[in-house]
Amino acid sequence: MMKGTRKGNLITGRYMITLTCITIAGCFLPLVLSSYMLRVMNIALISYMCVLSVYVLLGMCGQNSFAQAGFWGVGAYITANCLLKLNLGPIVSMIIAIAGTALFAFVLGFAFFRLKQYYFTFATIGLMTIFNGLFMNWKEVTGGALGISGIPPFAIFSFEFSNETSKFFLIIFCAFVVTFLMKILFNSSLGRQFMAIRDNELAAGCMGINPLLTKSKAFAIGGALCGLGGALYAYLSGYLSFQVFTYNQSTMYLIMIMLGGTINPIGALIGTMIISLLQEFVRPLQNYMQLIYGVGIMLLMIVQPEGILGGIKALYGKYNERKTLRRSEA
Repeated sequence: MMKGTRKGNLITGRYMITLTCITIAGCFLPLVLSSYMLRVMNIALISYMCVLSVYVLLGMCGQNSFAQAGFWGVGAYITANCLLKLNLGPIVSMIIAIAGTALFAFVLGFAFFRLKQYYFTFATIGLMTIFNGLFMNWKEVTGGALGISGIPPFAIFSFEFSNETSKFFLIIFCAFVVTFLMKILFNSSLGRQFMAIRDNELAAGCMGINPLLTKSKAFAIGGALCGLGGALYAYLSGYLSFQVFTYNQSTMYLIMIMLGGTINPIGALIGTMIISLLQEFVRPLQNYMQLIYGVGIMLLMIVQPEGILGGIKALYGKYNERKTLRRSEA
């Protein structure tokens, strides 16, 4: 037991050191990036939070959802309405967006997770279609086809995060916090329940785990992450349009997590950054991006189904095996 505890603490320590180093390195980006590229990074970090929601559902709980961009939109529109119609403060609006999206996802989870395996996935595709229709036509809440404009920036007391640099530090701070919380979730009893359901739902039920309730909790956590991403996007852009929160964006989140790997939240960060920067660097090939993504994912699933992070872990394992073998031979 002591060995297992020490090993767990060592892994957690390495994780936190890696996360802290990435965050500190990221804080220097405003010094070297243009305002445009800094905005690209801001949007990429917001996407990362939504990809983390896929990590919770798919990587930890084994459930595949195509509705995450819809929950992202729910969080954004809740924030906009709280600010513009209810005249609530930015912090309160963000909290309501996170809690409201989480509660909405939790309630939907009780209906959707009665469906098993790919039937649940098909249901989330239908849910995403409903989201698209509501975002485009519910004028009183979403502004309809015209969207919502004039959303004020995030502010703490009298300080406004009004430029790209200040928004970057706000978003990277939120990204650090949620990544840290993901590690806590991974090591918690709830995280172990998620993984038990992922590995064998029938066996998990025999162990006293309620699959319906547990998967609904995972859906709620994913909704909270998307709600946070939606709130930050509303503050970042100042304008919301139904054309942003689409089924294609949900598909992109799945591509990002598959590319980076589902074994660790850092895999979500790797996949998000690669895809986000790739979209900028190959803009002349924008019309062929779906083809490039499709071919790339097929090759990845054939060569390295666990993603980039899984490949790195496998190489590191082989290196340790060879190192141990050499020591034993010596």
